[in-house]
Amino acid sequence: MWLQLSSLPYLQNWRTGFVNFMLIPFINLALLVLIDSQYTNAFNWSVAVAAIVIASGGLAMENMTGLFVMDRDLGIDRELLVQRPFSLAYWGAKVAAAALTSLLAVSVNLLVLLAFGAPVQLLLRAVAMVPLMILSGVVLGFFCGVAAWKNNNPYFYLNLIGTLTTIVSGALVVITKYPVWLRLFSRLFPFSQTIGFVITGQSPWYLDLVIDGLWGIAAGLIYLFQLRATLKNSVHVW
Repeated sequence: MWLQLSSLPYLQNWRTGFVNFMLIPFINLALLVLIDSQYTNAFNWSVAVAAIVIASGGLAMENMTGLFVMDRDLGIDRELLVQRPFSLAYWGAKVAAAALTSLLAVSVNLLVLLAFGAPVQLLLRAVAMVPLMILSGVVLGFFCGVAAWKNNNPYFYLNLIGTLTTIVSGALVVITKYPVWLRLFSRLFPFSQTIGFVITGQSPWYLDLVIDGLWGIAAGLIYLFQLRATLKNSVHVW
């Protein structure tokens, strides 16, 4: 896992760590809060806290995909296919690194919000939902990585899903206020119920576990398909 952590570019020095762990999440937070304040004429702590929680999922997703893409660029993925395509140590280290960095980032940012006076009850709900949000990010990151395994743009699915994250999570507008079609579309992603619980304390967050399972199954099937297709062609392996 420490090898995976050292491979993450923003852990190379404190400046890149600060930018990715604090500056970028708080810029996104500020944008969401400003948009919300234009319509409510008030500062909404739930939007601020939800922005930090959803950022943890986005960071986990980015890390999971990025670590696999790095292996692809180095040719390690071909060695994995031949030697140990289902290695728990290989995938476990990536999951642990993605989860740990996301947990560190969200912990620091929630403490900052607490220092600025965020409601404790709201923060407690956020803390309770952080593990589920990180799990969702890891699962989607794995999906994005293996789905774009052979693509010229290995970040295609990550960029696509990443741009939709804030919208489908309901971090800015509660999902129940969405039009029916957008509400149904948002249910395809494992974010809305988690964020809904952070904001209201009443959303059935466990439904996102089911969505995580479906995305995980889809990612596993894609991985098996990519594995079988690659091993059939020795040119790709060697």
